[in-house]
Amino acid sequence: MYSVKDILSAIDKGEEFLVKSDGTKGEKVKEILPDESLLDNSNHSLLGGRNIKELIEESNTPLTTTIGTRSTEADEIDIKKIEKWLEEGEVELKVTRINMHGAPGAGKTCSQHLLLNEPPPEKLTDSTPIACPAVQATRISIDGKNKWKRVDIEDILNQLASHLEETQNKMKISTEAPMLKGDVSGLDKPLEEPTENNPTKNEPFQDELTENKPTENKPTENERFKNELPENKPTENEPTKNGSLKKKLAEVVYKIENARVTGNFKTFTTNWVYFIDSGGQPAYRELLPLFTRAAALNIITIDLTKGLDEKCKFQYRISQNLSPIKTDLKYSNCDIIRSTISSEAMLNHIKIPYVSDMPEPSHYFVLGTRKELITEEKLQEMNECLINSSNVDLKNVIQKKKDLIIFPVNTLLPAGSKEREEASVKLCSAVSNCAVEMTIVLPIRLFTFEIALQMEAKEKERSFFTREEVIEIGKSCRLDKQIDIDNALQYLHNVTIILYFHEILPNIIFVDPKPILDVLSHLIAITYVDHTDLHLVADPPPSSDKKNNLRNFGFFNEDILKIIGKKIFIHDNFKTSHMIKLLKHLHIIAKVENRKEGDYFFPCALPSCDKLIPAPTEIQPLLIAWEINNSGTTTLAIPQGLFPLTIVHLLEREDVDFSPIGKDYYRYHDAMSLRVYKDYTIDIINRCTHIEIHFDGCKEFCPQICELVTDTIKKSSKGLNINDDHIFAFKCSVDEQCYCIVQEDKSSTRCTQCRSHCKVLQGDDDSYRCWFSNLQLPSPGAEASLESPPTTRPTVQPTGLLDTSNLIDVLDVLGDHGYSGVSYYKLGLRLGLLPGTLDVIKENNKGD
Repeated sequence: MYSVKDILSAIDKGEEFLVKSDGTKGEKVKEILPDESLLDNSNHSLLGGRNIKELIEESNTPLTTTIGTRSTEADEIDIKKIEKWLEEGEVELKVTRINMHGAPGAGKTCSQHLLLNEPPPEKLTDSTPIACPAVQATRISIDGKNKWKRVDIEDILNQLASHLEETQNKMKISTEAPMLKGDVSGLDKPLEEPTENNPTKNEPFQDELTENKPTENKPTENERFKNELPENKPTENEPTKNGSLKKKLAEVVYKIENARVTGNFKTFTTNWVYFIDSGGQPAYRELLPLFTRAAALNIITIDLTKGLDEKCKFQYRISQNLSPIKTDLKYSNCDIIRSTISSEAMLNHIKIPYVSDMPEPSHYFVLGTRKELITEEKLQEMNECLINSSNVDLKNVIQKKKDLIIFPVNTLLPAGSKEREEASVKLCSAVSNCAVEMTIVLPIRLFTFEIALQMEAKEKERSFFTREEVIEIGKSCRLDKQIDIDNALQYLHNVTIILYFHEILPNIIFVDPKPILDVLSHLIAITYVDHTDLHLVADPPPSSDKKNNLRNFGFFNEDILKIIGKKIFIHDNFKTSHMIKLLKHLHIIAKVENRKEGDYFFPCALPSCDKLIPAPTEIQPLLIAWEINNSGTTTLAIPQGLFPLTIVHLLEREDVDFSPIGKDYYRYHDAMSLRVYKDYTIDIINRCTHIEIHFDGCKEFCPQICELVTDTIKKSSKGLNINDDHIFAFKCSVDEQCYCIVQEDKSSTRCTQCRSHCKVLQGDDDSYRCWFSNLQLPSPGAEASLESPPTTRPTVQPTGLLDTSNLIDVLDVLGDHGYSGVSYYKLGLRLGLLPGTLDVIKENNKGD
């Protein structure tokens, strides 16, 4: 009799024969181990249809290892217990999700290295793209000191082995438990030593083995079982389905079990943290909310040498090259803090599968870098300025101690130094003490699922999988049901920035989102970098005409994506057309017609406006914003990403188009002129704290413009996952720091600062009232023209009601005024129907 342990030990030592108890040479190892699988090759197999010999030969980790003075050999592998642990095991985690914010060069990446007690970057790092995949770390305690340590796949496997060991010590499986699919009894029983008259159950006779002959038309029990499974019958000329995936899953489970039986495991840590770094360029910040979710803690990194109100100079870094970003949209440290706090505060918290306790609201931690370059007096002055600022909502900002908001650090302390370790421990403790972790009861099988996705992606050099591939991996991890797969993907999408847009790309899951985010980031960077460095972003570089069309007008063609993303658009399942489809779905780009400059419009690629045209006075600019209350002080704010999404939503309408190009019009990523209803132009300006609408047309037309913009604001808010509780306001004519907020009745206002409470909607000045009320219409006897601006329906006393008998007369009147029956939209506006009403009519009558 030979046990599995004897065989595995012999294989590990490289012995060709087993040694009997009397010291004589036994049977060859290869003859003891059958070639058929010890497990069923169905989707539920952990070893993926492979035998123990294959498993060992293909693994880089031996089954025996020496730990200290103790030599531990693998005991008999109990597959039933592993299956039960994988299917039923779960662990309660405390997870802190952290988003990193800050201007370019503020030290976000260096701060992350310090938090993880890793050496600072040796050279200038490339600019962070829109967002980075989450960095996983665990909080550990060494000598009573809190530290965070980055974890990789091997770490997670070893920690899972620890959990498996602890679980198996408690687990008692009844001997009456039903067997798994396929015969796995050979793993729990010693293998009988074959004799001439008594071969092992699954082993061919010795003479048949020597002659390399197949068993005489008598399949083994395992083979009979497998042959009965429909899924294990490959079609002609078709390889067995998903063999490589099962091989990978076998490796995952094998490594976990190997680490357990050899004692090479680490204590399972229940305190986890996910860091998500983000780019600081203005355009990147506008796109960030579309790819990340609200975090429990937001670390806002500021460069202390810049001061709070000094405007940052934006730069783009790639391959040790610096390119200044020519933009007038400059942020100070205070602007970064304010916009981050206000934007994150507006985000709705999403429901994450498996989460039992979610902290609300989001909290903020202000991290000041380069403290070694400023004095204590300067630092104190900056703290006092922040505390006394009426423009920053501080109620959820973590304070180091009373009257100290900024946590100063030196991120460039030498690697391995005692000073760096102490700074790391101090910073880790400060962030950990924020106590903003969420409680997650997570199935063990989800851990193996995530690991298997990563391992398969790395081996195949893929950044995405098809849903079919993901389902097969999930089944092998005991995620057998559709809801299990969906919940797992939703969890990973929300926590780890694995991206899955099931509404528009249901067949694609981005295991590593970096390539697609890099494509979008580089598309913007084309407008940043110098011509001599353009090949670093797109190789071959786009022509001067294509670059100018993108930078000056915001237009591009699909072929430029093929150049930027040539490494990821080589797969049939993900082409540039899929990328375009995704960008349109997220309303990042708009399809345009009959434009020689390009087929798509990308507002984030445009430069910033350096000079504004004086606002009209006959119609006062209308402000749209969110109201922020801070200790009795009211300020206005808008969420990041709202402006470009609003522009794209507007351009997707049939009644909105581009304005002409010229000095009297805007075409910038923070100011845009658009032609509405063919004859009128509106200017939409991003003021960082609010969106400003300018209109110099007919006052009677203002309510329609207001509704038009409001409708797109609502759609953009939904896309950003923020509450649609925006307000209307006007600039106060008395106090520059004051706003007149429009009340719900649309006929009164209240001021945020001045004591006079300007009643701009209640006086005789219709330059304010025109936005919300219908003014005097033309007299009933005046001749109406279909070319005049839309108004409400005239309140003329009717002489009688129209019915179907008047249809011919109505058509004759319309024909006399040039109505062809084609452009019903303008007719509806002229008759007083609102744009939203006409949109509903159009939607309900498609195809008519």
